[in-house]
Amino acid sequence: MLKRLLNLLSDAAVYGVSSMLSRIVGLLLMPLVTRYLTTEQYGIVTMLSVISLLFMPVGNLGMSNAIFRRFNLEKDPQARASVLSTGLLSVVGSSLLLLMLTMLAAGPIARFVVGDASAVALVRVSLVSAAIAAIGMVPFVALRAARRVKSAAAVNVGKVLVSLVATVLLLVVWELGIWAVVIGTLTSEVATMVVLVAMAFPNFRAGFAWDTWKRMAAYGLPFVPHHLQAAAMDLFGIYIVRDMLGLGPAGLYAVATRFASPINFIVSSVQQSWVPYKFQVHAEGSDARSFFQSTFTYYVAALSYLWVGAALWGPDTIRLMTDVDFHPAASLIWAVGLIPVMQGLYFMSGTGLELSDNTRPLPLVSLFGLITVIVSAFVLVPRFDALGAALSGTLGWLAMAVVLYAISQRRYAISYDWPTIAWFVAMAALFVCLGNMVQTMPTPARLALITLLSLAYPLTGLVLLLRSRDERGRMLHLLSKVLLVQTNR
Repeated sequence: MLKRLLNLLSDAAVYGVSSMLSRIVGLLLMPLVTRYLTTEQYGIVTMLSVISLLFMPVGNLGMSNAIFRRFNLEKDPQARASVLSTGLLSVVGSSLLLLMLTMLAAGPIARFVVGDASAVALVRVSLVSAAIAAIGMVPFVALRAARRVKSAAAVNVGKVLVSLVATVLLLVVWELGIWAVVIGTLTSEVATMVVLVAMAFPNFRAGFAWDTWKRMAAYGLPFVPHHLQAAAMDLFGIYIVRDMLGLGPAGLYAVATRFASPINFIVSSVQQSWVPYKFQVHAEGSDARSFFQSTFTYYVAALSYLWVGAALWGPDTIRLMTDVDFHPAASLIWAVGLIPVMQGLYFMSGTGLELSDNTRPLPLVSLFGLITVIVSAFVLVPRFDALGAALSGTLGWLAMAVVLYAISQRRYAISYDWPTIAWFVAMAALFVCLGNMVQTMPTPARLALITLLSLAYPLTGLVLLLRSRDERGRMLHLLSKVLLVQTNR
């Protein structure tokens, strides 16, 4: 059990380093971006990112999810190569077809996404970037499925560096404004796809296997409406802020989201390592349920601490690193930070369903979440402005997690440690409330109290794990090893 957890942590740490670099670069660029772009321009950049998030699920046709499952089910190298090649050809065809259709509809897309038909050129370049990213996702998935973790992480790092150099040159030297970000993204996507194809090429073989594609499509196609609705749900907050409150508040909302990125960093890192690893653990069959149970508990503990950390330190970080016009975003961090927390819970709660052959309920799960977001947004945003949008997003992902958990338990029952998890939730909420209360204090007193709260939370969490019926033995074993190492020194 401990070895499996350490293997998962090792994979997550490698992915995390590359993801952390991306988050750090994004944060370090904030003083530069907020100097050269207005809140309205930053809002446009944020809305353009919607294009990629909606394009990729359709262009991918669920092949990424199908590859992970089929790759681990197949033991023959030739059969695995057939899975990868079939998936790649499928995505190339669907992405190019979708690109042609969306290019013809660039005008309506610009009006819908940005709210300005004159942004057609920006939309078309963003569509090309999205198509390239969708195609490049297949060789990237091939690296992840084979657990070539370091190679996949290196690609992520390279992508960040290319995007950084291109964007800074175009923004600072040539002063291209919004175009600097759009062209920088396109440059990094092209470079990344070329590198990925070169790295993963030996794992593919020529040819398209129709029977293989039918099995992959049966598993993967339900993910298309599921991912689309989940993306729409995730993006509805920023869209409704732009629609009801304007591009300026949308820019502030996006900045707050950026400064809550440590939580996104952990969620994405664990998710990248968890997807292939859970299929491997399940295929081995030895005590998989117990492993899934403990992983969920420690994951909740980590997410709750990250949420507390973002809520405590995020406001002062915004005040330090952005122009004064962006400082109102500080009040949103605790709320937007809840969204990736709920996303993380949702990802983990679906383990049982994804291990089964029938994924057809997934679109209904995401539809339930989307309806929750839309209804709650129209209730909360008029009353609480951008804060209401963040809360509606949180409610949507929570609703999805609850429904997905109920379905997954019918497919593959996992007995989670709910008492310990509930204590972590209550404790995190208390610490976040205390953090919000100290924000009006003078800076020295505020920073001192925030530091004390940051140190107190992990100690309290350790006590909770030691009191847990399921985790107490593992924690005592781990502590004994730590004490033994210290004694030997």
